[in-house]
Amino acid sequence: MNHYNNDLRKDCERKDKQAIGMAEAHVDNRSFKCLICLQECNTPRQLSCFHTFCTGCLDTYINSEYVTEDNRTYFPCPVCESPCYPHDKDDPVSTWAGSFPRNQLFASSMFKETESGQTFCNGCLTDDEENVASFWCKACSEALCQPCRVAHRRSKLLSTHKVIAIDEVSKTDIRMPVFVDNTCPRHTGKTIEVYCHDHNALCCVLCVALLHRRCTNVKSIGDTAQMFSLDVIECELGKMTDESKTIVEEDENKLTTLESDYEKMTSNVAMIIEKAKDKLDDLQKRFQTGLDVTYRRHQDSLHKRLRTNRIFQANIENTNQLMRIVKDKNPDVETFIVTEQSKTQLLRHVRRLQQMTGDKHNTFELKMRYDDVLEKVINMMTTVGRLEVSSSLSSSSHDSLTSIRQIIDTLQTTSSVTSFSESTSSSDMLRDVGHVTVPSSSIAPRIDVWTGSLSLVKSVNKGSIGGSKTPRLTGGVFIEGEGLLATDYKNKKLLLFDDSYEYIGHYDMDNSPIDITRGFEPNELIMTQIDSSLIRYTFRDGCITTTDSISSAQQCWGIDTLGDNMLTGTDYSVEISTSDFKQVASIPKRGYNTFVAASPNGLFYHSDEDVIVCRSRDGKEVHRIMCKGIKELRGITLDQDGNVYVCGMESGDIHLISHDGSKGRILLSRISGITRPYAILHHPTRQEIIVTSWQENVVFEVYKFCDQ
Repeated sequence: MNHYNNDLRKDCERKDKQAIGMAEAHVDNRSFKCLICLQECNTPRQLSCFHTFCTGCLDTYINSEYVTEDNRTYFPCPVCESPCYPHDKDDPVSTWAGSFPRNQLFASSMFKETESGQTFCNGCLTDDEENVASFWCKACSEALCQPCRVAHRRSKLLSTHKVIAIDEVSKTDIRMPVFVDNTCPRHTGKTIEVYCHDHNALCCVLCVALLHRRCTNVKSIGDTAQMFSLDVIECELGKMTDESKTIVEEDENKLTTLESDYEKMTSNVAMIIEKAKDKLDDLQKRFQTGLDVTYRRHQDSLHKRLRTNRIFQANIENTNQLMRIVKDKNPDVETFIVTEQSKTQLLRHVRRLQQMTGDKHNTFELKMRYDDVLEKVINMMTTVGRLEVSSSLSSSSHDSLTSIRQIIDTLQTTSSVTSFSESTSSSDMLRDVGHVTVPSSSIAPRIDVWTGSLSLVKSVNKGSIGGSKTPRLTGGVFIEGEGLLATDYKNKKLLLFDDSYEYIGHYDMDNSPIDITRGFEPNELIMTQIDSSLIRYTFRDGCITTTDSISSAQQCWGIDTLGDNMLTGTDYSVEISTSDFKQVASIPKRGYNTFVAASPNGLFYHSDEDVIVCRSRDGKEVHRIMCKGIKELRGITLDQDGNVYVCGMESGDIHLISHDGSKGRILLSRISGITRPYAILHHPTRQEIIVTSWQENVVFEVYKFCDQ
């Protein structure tokens, strides 16, 4: 490892010398960007995950996005979604943003002055007040107004400081007071004094006692800082900056290309339509609507991806700028602390970046297949052509993201300090601290549904869908590349929503649809209807086509597939059939409106009045469980781990049951905008739950899991 570090440092030194001119050119550009607005950070507030935002941006984010009716006392970081808690959970939500500490490193490099060039008092700015400074404390490196100068002189600790008129200080000195927060983020009032080399962790004495007692490579922060080398970090951050720029530039180019394709296609279609305008005006409008929807969907996708990568680029630039400031103006200890903090927040950011953009395409090529006999059969045509979109993630963006992940891994596995000969165990350093046993922990890739909570992320109202009657969604299925296709029982429609649950359009049905599921072939769907029929469809390129249907002797409600079999719930039984609708078994049950859900492990679940029954593939009962307090059990769904989610229409709650029935919990005792939940769906890849209403103003709500 030491040989690797030395080689890496030499390589970085060579690159640093080549780029020294560029570094000097930007040394005076000391502004930091807010990771929400991507503008210069105004009154910067730092969250516990080390990400920094404008106070105003953070306040708007908290109030508009995460003020919910369930009285949560935290909110997720806008960038990495780490849970963030205000200083006092009982404070009004409007004060949460201001309760987080100012990022003094950001604030000190972005000094504020009046229009005439006078400097504002640093102490007053801490309380978001702008008062002109008249004095400068050399020891504190702070500008002071007259009242703050008096308070400064009266302080026993500060009275000996050398204070001069601010006119005697150069603007360069005023711009560069640097403050490093060395307080422990876990333990109030404790400072960072120790570094654990086993976990690459900054610790206070309590951290060592509680979390690192069995670690063997623990050093004081001063000793570690003396061996600290910034060369490797600067080199890797430089590489990461280049890769992030590549991704952003690629997204910008692809967005321009997509817009160009859109403009060209719009123009070309208009030219063809013009030849038979009187007869094709209606077709042109229909085509243009479809093109606009497709274009905006992929444009929005690229905008979201571009913003995510811009935020990451801004974070990297902030970190680079931070390194330059700290390196030039601070002793080794503060430099080391800032470096380790930056590494921590970068790791969280990259993980979030990979989750949000790693599999998101950024290349969308719009093509048009024109009908070559358009002019010959103009009176017979029902469409101008078929709009096709081929999407992919460009190789350069994929390579850059992979490279960034590798750089982060290098930063985590490569020590930023030189080797040391003497190892100190935490037990040696804390002989006088009582023994505390704390289990080791690791960062889980997904939220534990048994300890996490549900957070409302979206409500869809009937006004956004339209129609003469309030929708009643009784089922739905997720279709890859399209979104959510839901059954609107009341209006005899199938409603299509994109991956962000925005309404796209609808498909008219002959009868009221009840439930829908994936079929046995690609692009195949099977649906139950109120007329006791089972309909088989194909859904391809936004078009739905009936391929088969059969009438049932009983009214069918819920439907799902398990292997080669089809499961349907009727008023009095659960029917098991083959893929061609031939009955295999009929299982009697109690209650009405039966819904079913199948698990990949060969089990399926159904309701029996207000009891959930688990059965094997052949219909044999495995176990049954009663959800405490649930009334009129309706919807039922499963997540990727086989856990069962059900909702009570009359009790208005959501319950969670383990796949083996050994445990259960009430996830939501009350749903935000829905009083009578009917259907429940689980997103196939995200930890999100969709709950529909029994014909209310809120058609459905989307919840996602988060830490308590």
